[in-house]
Amino acid sequence: MSANEGDVPVPTPPPSDSEGNRRFSWMIDLVKVLALPLVTLVLGYWFNSSLNERQQIDNNVRLYAEMMGRREEADSNLRKDMFNSILNTFMAKDPNLRLSAEDQIRQQILSLELLAFNFHESLDIAPLFKEVNRRIPTGDGASSQELRSRLESVALQVIEHQLTALSDVGSVERGDALPDKIKDLQAHIMFGARAIADPGVKPGEGPSRVCLSAEGTNGQRRYRQFVLELIGYTAATHEVQVRLYVSKPLTGEQCGQPTLDLQGQREIDTNFVVDLFDFPMIDNTRLSGSERCAVSLTALNPNVVSLTLSYFPASRASLKDKPYYDEVIRDLVRERQPGALP
Repeated sequence: MSANEGDVPVPTPPPSDSEGNRRFSWMIDLVKVLALPLVTLVLGYWFNSSLNERQQIDNNVRLYAEMMGRREEADSNLRKDMFNSILNTFMAKDPNLRLSAEDQIRQQILSLELLAFNFHESLDIAPLFKEVNRRIPTGDGASSQELRSRLESVALQVIEHQLTALSDVGSVERGDALPDKIKDLQAHIMFGARAIADPGVKPGEGPSRVCLSAEGTNGQRRYRQFVLELIGYTAATHEVQVRLYVSKPLTGEQCGQPTLDLQGQREIDTNFVVDLFDFPMIDNTRLSGSERCAVSLTALNPNVVSLTLSYFPASRASLKDKPYYDEVIRDLVRERQPGALP
């Protein structure tokens, strides 16, 4: 027997751990080499897409702003030309036009209608209303009544337009009183849902307290308590003399208290006259915290005096009612400190 016949085959030894680690490391290096360009490609595509999208949005915003700017400029120029034309027609007296006194008043009322419906938020047109009203002949003639009714109708429409705009961010409360009791200081306004119920005062038999709220500069609601008293009334000129009390800013719970200390919480206590040509956006009372309040005559009825009390932020006042510098500074400080008290 040969020596090779008795030999046992020797198995091949498994790869050592060092050889396996080298193979695994090689595979990781291969993945890195292949993944790095792929990741770079994906990130580059995403970055370019995001940048292009942002540029497209910026271009659209810029285009929109430019279009709106041109539109506002064109609208302003049109309104300026329209205002100059109407005002010149209202103020000028053309000697070539031989119009009667009544026709001149009608022309002025027409011009006043155009001014009122287009510029009532930025222009104090009350003096023009009062001047035209003064030119209408006194008496009970049909022509005089028709002219005065038309003029008063325009004023009421302007007041209602402004009250509607103010009610979006503020409060508007309407009330009625009997004019025949004003001279004896016994006429008290009966307000609606915002009136504060007082068991000791019957509706219409005593001063009514009203709780109104408005949106503050920080976006939160601000509350104040109001008391409106009637002192005098002139039926011929539709003028009402009132006394207005306004409290300091309150919490919602304090505002609804019928026993609130009126003297200790007082901010405004003033007397003034309200007529049909006092428009709330123009003729209003300044309050702290960039706020305003106004009293408006909103109905003509020989048996009832209808007044409306409005409370709103100064941002909804007319364009001519510019905020004072100290109000602007306080608003800026309040915006940086949301938790600060007003």
